[in-house]
Amino acid sequence: MRELLRWVLAPVMRAWAAASERSLDAIPMPTDAPQAHSAGIDSDRVLIFGAGLAVGRGVVSHNLAMPGSLARALSAQTGRGVDVDLIANPRMTAGSALLDLNGVRLSRFDAIVVFLGVNDALTLTPTRAWRSDLANLLRFLASASSRSTRIIVAGIQPIRSIPIFDSRLGNVADSHARLLNRVTEHLCADADRVTFVPSIAAPTPPPGRYRSAETYAHWAETLAAQMAPLLDADRVSGPDVEPPSPEHAAAKEMRRQLAVDQLGILDTPAEERFDRIVALASVLFGTRSAALTVIDTDRQWHKARIGVTESESPRAVSFCAVTIQSTSELVIPDTSLDERFRDNPLVVAEGGIRFYAGFPIESPSGEFIGALCVFDPEPRPAESVDLVLLRELALMVQRELGVPPDLA
Repeated sequence: MRELLRWVLAPVMRAWAAASERSLDAIPMPTDAPQAHSAGIDSDRVLIFGAGLAVGRGVVSHNLAMPGSLARALSAQTGRGVDVDLIANPRMTAGSALLDLNGVRLSRFDAIVVFLGVNDALTLTPTRAWRSDLANLLRFLASASSRSTRIIVAGIQPIRSIPIFDSRLGNVADSHARLLNRVTEHLCADADRVTFVPSIAAPTPPPGRYRSAETYAHWAETLAAQMAPLLDADRVSGPDVEPPSPEHAAAKEMRRQLAVDQLGILDTPAEERFDRIVALASVLFGTRSAALTVIDTDRQWHKARIGVTESESPRAVSFCAVTIQSTSELVIPDTSLDERFRDNPLVVAEGGIRFYAGFPIESPSGEFIGALCVFDPEPRPAESVDLVLLRELALMVQRELGVPPDLA
C-alpha cells in the first residue's frame, strides 16, 4: 500500500518541489571560496559533501555557513586547527553523488561529512533505490579514502523545517525522510568507519530569513559533538596505515609535480601579493630570512624571498623538500644538532642556517607544492615559535594560489 501511494504521489511531489525551488533564486548564497578554517596547530582536514545544508543558502559566506561553523565547533572541541573543504551541489541526490566526486583525492581528509537526502525525500525516491545508491556511495568513500578517514552521514533534516517546503505536501516529504533516515541508520551501523548523526530541527530563523548563521552553528555543534571523540581517538592510536611502497611514493610525487606544473608558477616574476606575505613572516618571526619556496623536480625555487641571494638551489639540500613530506610544520631549533641537516651545505656555510621553521603549502588540488619558511643564522628554542601564526601565514599563501594573477 505504501509503495502504491508513493507511485501515485511521486509525480505530484516532483512538480511541487520544482515549483517551490524556483523561489530559491532570490535567497542569498555564499560566493566566496568553498573553504573555511579555524586557527590552531596539528589541524584536522574535513570535507563537507552533498546538498541541503552543505549548500549554504541564506548566508553570503561559507565562513557563516556549514564549513566555517563546523571548523569553529570542531576546533572548540579538540583544541586543534581545522581545515574544511566543500563540494556542494543543490541538486545532488544519492544516485548522482558519485559524479561530483570525480577526480577528488579523498585520502587527504581525516573526515568526510555527507549531507544527502532532502532531494530524495522531496521526490519520494524508492527506499530500495536509496539503499542501493547510498551503499554504493559509502563503499566508494571507504575505498577511496584513507583507512583512518572517518565518514559522517548527517540525517535528513525535517523537511517542514525548510521554509519553502513548510506545507501539507511537506508532511509527505517529512514522512518519507524519516523512512530514508531509518534505512541510512542501518546502513551506517553495518559499515566500517561510518557514523550516522540523526537529524534534528534547527532553531527557527528570524522572520524573512531562509536560514541564518545560527542555523548552521546549531547543526555544526551537533556534528562536532559526534566527530571530535572519533578524531581525538585517531590522534591517540595513530592512523592504521602501512608504509608506502616505492610505486605509491613515485605516483604521489608524480601527482605533486603535475600540480606544480599546472600552477604555472615556476620561474615567474615576483608578485607583490607573495612578497608581502614573506616580508610579513620575516618581521613577525624576527628572522633575517624568509621564503615562499616551490619544490621542482630537482631544485627548490623561491617565488618570494627575503635575505636570500640565490633564487634556487638543489632539491637535495632543501629544508622545504623535507617539510612537504608532512602535513604539519617542520621546526628545527638548531640545525647543527639535527643529524638530517648538520652536514648540509646550507648549514655549514658561513652565516648558514641554524634555525628553520616551515609549513607546507598546498595547491588548489591538495598536493604539497612547497613551503612558507623562516630561517636565521642563530638558533632559537622551539617553544618560541608561534606555530599558529606560521600556519595562518601559510594559509594566506594558499588562498592567493587559488586566485589567478590577473584577478589578484
